[in-house]
Amino acid sequence: MQSVQLKLLAAVVALVGVSFGAPAGVCAKTKLDWDPEHTWVFAVGILEWEHSEIYPSFPAAMKNRRDAQLVQYFKDAGVPAKHVTYLKDAAATKERIQHDFRELLDQTDKGDLLIFYFAGHGSRDADTGEIWFANYDAGNSNASAWNIRSIFTAIDKHFSGNRVLLLADCCHSGALYEECPRRNHNDGDEELAYAALTSSYSHNTSTGNWTYSDSVLAGLRGESQVDLNHDGIIELNEIAQYTDLELAFLEGQKSMFFAASAFPRTAKLAEVEDEVTPRVGQRVEVESKGRWYRAKIIDVDGDQTQVHYAGYGDD
Repeated sequence: MQSVQLKLLAAVVALVGVSFGAPAGVCAKTKLDWDPEHTWVFAVGILEWEHSEIYPSFPAAMKNRRDAQLVQYFKDAGVPAKHVTYLKDAAATKERIQHDFRELLDQTDKGDLLIFYFAGHGSRDADTGEIWFANYDAGNSNASAWNIRSIFTAIDKHFSGNRVLLLADCCHSGALYEECPRRNHNDGDEELAYAALTSSYSHNTSTGNWTYSDSVLAGLRGESQVDLNHDGIIELNEIAQYTDLELAFLEGQKSMFFAASAFPRTAKLAEVEDEVTPRVGQRVEVESKGRWYRAKIIDVDGDQTQVHYAGYGDD
């Protein structure tokens, strides 16, 4: 522990939220608004690329990689193994991604939920505004990468479920946010609703840290600091707001969120699992040797406070 001088910060945020499909999953005390048995997960995490001169690797992010943790969370929560596809690094070529994505979508059924996650590099064509995710073998040409709009086209053609939640931790990931309103539709009795929570706007770059993915994981795992209304339940709108706060404070960037009207705004995703400790999770500035550093309180012992400095390792 270290005794430090702290300056609390205030942030202005927008209240945002989404939900999953019809209530089905049940935990020990609270009925949650998503059913693992009717959930499908497609995750791509790329931290190194074939053409590293174009897409530099993220060696610091390899340790305790959060893409793997997110996939493991859903498996532990009860999503069947056959419902989960996770492609990482060299396995995530464009051909493999597109093939496995369609294969997963073709297995879905009415009422299912799709959770899509991507972490890595994103690129934007300044002339056309088109945006791509960088698959492992992406090169100089736009056509060598994974076009954002093709993701929606594949879902529209092959997904039989009702709800799609898109998550992305990369530069220009807000392209998902922008495309969602164009894709939400209601064809008779068959409704397909999109939602997206991204680490940045489509015109902006994103941090190389795991701040976004850490925020999503904290909510899904039921960490008390994400329970913004202190009712013991974490809703998806709270995860979205918490992510917005974390990225604004720790990284100086803006997350983006969209949810179709068919998504309820107060979906219960997790029960709070840890004991609420006053001040833990607060965003602060720490003065040390005449300089101020952004940090978060991670433990409190009497009048002593332990903090984690933003952008520094866990040690």
